[in-house]
Amino acid sequence: MRVRIDSDGTSEDSPDAQAAAQLTAGFADWLAQDRAVGPHVEIRRIRPEASDGAMSGDLVAWLSLAISSGFSTTALVYAHKTFRASLPPRLRTGARMVIEHGDVRVVVENGDAQDAARVAHALAATAQPAAGGTPGEPAAGTPPQSAGNAGS
Repeated sequence: MRVRIDSDGTSEDSPDAQAAAQLTAGFADWLAQDRAVGPHVEIRRIRPEASDGAMSGDLVAWLSLAISSGFSTTALVYAHKTFRASLPPRLRTGARMVIEHGDVRVVVENGDAQDAARVAHALAATAQPAAGGTPGEPAAGTPPQSAGNAGS
């Protein structure tokens, strides 16, 4: 599963990508310290490759979360909600958590029960093999990006 904090609609290529990268790196630290999430995930920071020959600014574009059986999507959503609440007001409103797993993308804005249910549904859909498929592929009848792309 890939996770990043989107800073008010920024894309990976936008000028505000550095702010989003800093938020994503801060969220990684937050998750590592969260006792409800940290023990159940392995966090790897994914840095973009410099494509123009320039030296990398060492930005974190995404977090890769390898999850264990004790993982709770509700805890992840709650961790984002509390992380977001800790941010300065000017950053708080635009800080959304973007989760990608397989072809499914979920944007978490409010950190409520509906967001947690959408994340759980997206993970369950990609964990179930499609007819004749393999785990990690979307389940039959689950079109890509159908898990609630609020704000995208």
